[in-house]
Amino acid sequence: MKTIRKFIFPVALVILSAGTAFATNLSKTSNKAVKDGYVFRPGEPVECQNTHISCSDTGDDICTANVGMGTETLFDLSGSDCPNNLFEIPQN
Repeated sequence: MKTIRKFIFPVALVILSAGTAFATNLSKTSNKAVKDGYVFRPGEPVECQNTHISCSDTGDDICTANVGMGTETLFDLSGSDCPNNLFEIPQN
């Protein structure tokens, strides 16, 4: 009986630790919203054009893409304007 306790307690502790680490990591990444990036092209009938490229609303690196006119910065759509930069989604 003591042998079983010596085995089960460490296994339960490892499972509990792994679950806690997973839950902590999940809460860190769930604060980020994934959004379509828009390019701003002044003078065109629709100035903010959807690229259908996924970006994040938080991060370090500005989200960019080559969608026909060289590398362009992607923005978040707000109404009919696209004033806010979007960021690259980190690859884990």
